[in-house]
Formats: sequence, C-alpha cells, structure tokens
Amino acid sequence: MSSVIDPAVARLGASSRAVLLDAARDLMIERGSTDVSLHAIARRAGLTAPLVKYHFGSKEGLLTALVEADTARSIGQLDDLVALDVAPTQKLRLHVTGIIRTYARHPYLNGLLNRLVRDSGHEASARIKANFVTPLIDAQRRIIEAGVAAGEFRAVDPDHAYFMIVGTCQYLFATRVPFRDMMGGAPAQDTFVRSYAAAAVDFILAGLAAKPR
Repeated sequence: MSSVIDPAVARLGASSRAVLLDAARDLMIERGSTDVSLHAIARRAGLTAPLVKYHFGSKEGLLTALVEADTARSIGQLDDLVALDVAPTQKLRLHVTGIIRTYARHPYLNGLLNRLVRDSGHEASARIKANFVTPLIDAQRRIIEAGVAAGEFRAVDPDHAYFMIVGTCQYLFATRVPFRDMMGGAPAQDTFVRSYAAAAVDFILAGLAAKPR
C-alpha cells in the first residue's frame, strides 16, 4: 500500500527546513563567523537539534544546503551572462556587480565555501567545487579571454584575475563585523553596497583595460 503524505505535514517540514537555514544565516552574519553549533541554530529557529539531522543529515549537510540555496540563482545565470550579446567589458561589469551583491546579502559565504571545501568529506567537497567554484571560475575566464581577444582587456592571467576580483568583492563584507563600528555600519546599508560596487567595478576595469595604441 502506498503511503500518502499529509499536505499539512509536508508544509510544516518545508517550513522548518527554511527556518533552520534562516537561523544559520542570521547567526553567521551576527557573529561574523561560520563557526556556529547545531544547538545554537536550533535554538535560534525555535526547534530541536534532532530536526537539523532529520532535514539535513548533519551540520555539514545543513551548511552545504545553505551554500546551494544562497548561490543557486546567481550560478544559474552565469551561462546566460556569458552568452549575452554585449561587450566583454559590460559582461564583467554585470558579473562583478552581481558577486558584490551576493556577498553583501551573504557575507559569510566565502568563508563557508572555503570551510566546506577544506573540511567536508570528499563527496560534499566535490559537490561544492562542481556546483559553485568551477562554474564561477570558468565563466569569469571566458569573459576575460573574450575581452583580451576583442582588444578591450590587456593580456592577463585569468587565474590571477579571479582571485583579485573575488577578493575585492568579498573581503569588505566578510570582515564587516570587526570594521562596522569604524564604518558606522556602512557595509550593511544598500546605498553603500551600490556605491562600493560601482567603485570596485571601475577599479577592476581600469586595471584590466588594454592600453591605447
């Protein structure tokens, strides 16, 4: 006999899963650290620690699900961006702005990615690399190589460019807890995010621009 899942139970399960992810996000943003315990997450969510294991299997499973939820939209748009019929300079402008907005919303993301790739089991680490790290590196490489071929960018090592661009995009937001007092909480403000994104894009494009002949 096939079992029928009560729709109310299904909704409750989906809801508690989302609440746990939100609780993990809130704690990591508040603490400026990815080092949060299952019990702290469950307490913040108003749920029990066994529910974390029920939904995600483990803390690693919860953190992996969080990364995938936070990056799904932007990673899904990478191929569309690369295929867009605009100049490579404009593509890179859109790309960098998108990365900054993602890190502004999820300032813990880069640290969490590094932690999962470094400390997780092989399967979870490979999943993170395949679903996030590799697509991001490949898309940026294609944009930069197209820009060099079009004469818009000078010849650069795409790997060097990747680390410089990602560092520019994420460092401010990853360190905003210790720096927020000095900056009056600015990194959390939308107007600051927009102005920082514009300044960062101009800085990066100026460094990549081909010298006029």
